[in-house]
Amino acid sequence: MGFGWTQSTAANLTDCRCFPGDSCWPAAVVWGSFNNTVGGKLVATVPLATPCHGAAFNEAECDALRATWLLPSTHMETSSSIMAPWFANESCEAFLPPTSQCVTGAYVQYSVDAREASDYQATIRFAKDHNIRLVIRNTGHDWLGKSTGAGAIALWTHHMKDIQILDYESDHYTGKALKAGAGVKLIDAYKAAHNAGLVIVGGTGPTVGLAGGYTQGGGHGLLATKFGLAADQALEWEVVTADGEIRSASPTKNPDLYWALAGGGGGTYAAVLSLTVKAYPDGLTSGANLTFSAAGVSPDIFFSGVEAYLAGLPVLIDAGTASTWLLNKETFILAPAVGVGMTREKMDQLHKPVLDKLQGLGIKYAYYSNDFPSFFDMFQAVNPETAIGTFQIGGRLIPRTVVTEKTHAFRKVLQNITQYGTWISGLAFNVSNTPDVPNAAFKAWRETLVSIVVGTFYDYQSRENNIANQKLMTNTLVPQLSSLIPGGGHAYLNEGDMWEPNWQEVFYGENYERLLSIKDKYDPQGIFYGWTAVGSERWKQMEDLRLCKA
Repeated sequence: MGFGWTQSTAANLTDCRCFPGDSCWPAAVVWGSFNNTVGGKLVATVPLATPCHGAAFNEAECDALRATWLLPSTHMETSSSIMAPWFANESCEAFLPPTSQCVTGAYVQYSVDAREASDYQATIRFAKDHNIRLVIRNTGHDWLGKSTGAGAIALWTHHMKDIQILDYESDHYTGKALKAGAGVKLIDAYKAAHNAGLVIVGGTGPTVGLAGGYTQGGGHGLLATKFGLAADQALEWEVVTADGEIRSASPTKNPDLYWALAGGGGGTYAAVLSLTVKAYPDGLTSGANLTFSAAGVSPDIFFSGVEAYLAGLPVLIDAGTASTWLLNKETFILAPAVGVGMTREKMDQLHKPVLDKLQGLGIKYAYYSNDFPSFFDMFQAVNPETAIGTFQIGGRLIPRTVVTEKTHAFRKVLQNITQYGTWISGLAFNVSNTPDVPNAAFKAWRETLVSIVVGTFYDYQSRENNIANQKLMTNTLVPQLSSLIPGGGHAYLNEGDMWEPNWQEVFYGENYERLLSIKDKYDPQGIFYGWTAVGSERWKQMEDLRLCKA
């Protein structure tokens, strides 16, 4: 296994995207002309870790970069650096010796700092005219490497920052709405909604983009139990399709495209300019954190405490909460549980049975809860941002029936998985209410109680260790989760195993063939490509990472 590995090392280059060094690659004067076309917005990639290597080596700059490398902010303002280090392919690695390579490599060659629809149109046209790989990128938050590509030009949407609060009216929804440009981060959307006395559905990562792969991939989070998936909130998309046309997609305008964009995967069917979503009145929100460890108790007692929490989840979620938690073989961290419209007293009451069981097991714990005047206040207070670039992941959506009927078996699987030195992330919610307007979020979402993500630590010093951990994930860890679920189950396509062997079924469920037909309708040439995206099986990455037809 490895990024770019295929069964064949040779390719008929006429079936490949044009690559740097090929005779078809545009000359400097052509790139210069294109830069004029887009008003000087073309950005040539200079790898972020350049000060750590070769003639450009600067020890102080490199040390400062290394100190902040795991923060999203280090990468998200650049036009090329990504947060899933495996997909950077050690092209220019901050933690490798100064004598190691620093090349553009797996990063995009150029980016267009898009500010308006005409920038999208010009970039798509240039990529098509010169047969160049096209990538859509906002912040670089992306576990599966969709926001980078060797020899590619990136449509960089990060500065499409416009936000509007609307009074929206349609046949399917009348009420408040928020319209966000493709570059709007969740925290900015949350803040704009809050300032208007509103709240919108988003994820736990404040620097993730709202309109990109998050909502397009389905999108869960701390408000999912109350309001549904992010895809369920979509009212209207404004996009540029592969033919360069600006289109609106809603339940009544291009409804097939609307359906696919809402849950069928990001960067696949069109390039999104903006997304309009439902907004709801904000108000009282309670939050709670719970931490306990294996200190002073046996591993079995500790995991009995974990099992007590799992057993209590159905009551907690049915009462209207959602929660996110972390687990390894000796630590459990709930941070946070959220109750929109719920008082602290009610939150405490819901957690009391779990706390009583922990006490009965002799497990010491720390529990904190509070009332907040709004979801935004809660989010800022008790939802810590996590580091990036530390894990390789895989996961499964765990049906409610597994949690209620196989509680002990579920606990044993989690316990077994943690013995490999992994961390496990759980996000518990209930989105069983089918939205009024259908979307491409497959039906397994509606049966899910917990989304489980397993992480093995990424080793910046050893590619061999990372490959071994990828094999461990695919062949050992994820199959243990799958064994709990009839048919093997499904995964959140934004948080799945990069080498998932049955990814079409696991990531897209019963919707794959319909999604593929919509892909073919709006993007018949396959201009929009992403790792494990719909239609990506028609392409392969060669040893040199060029993209060729399969």
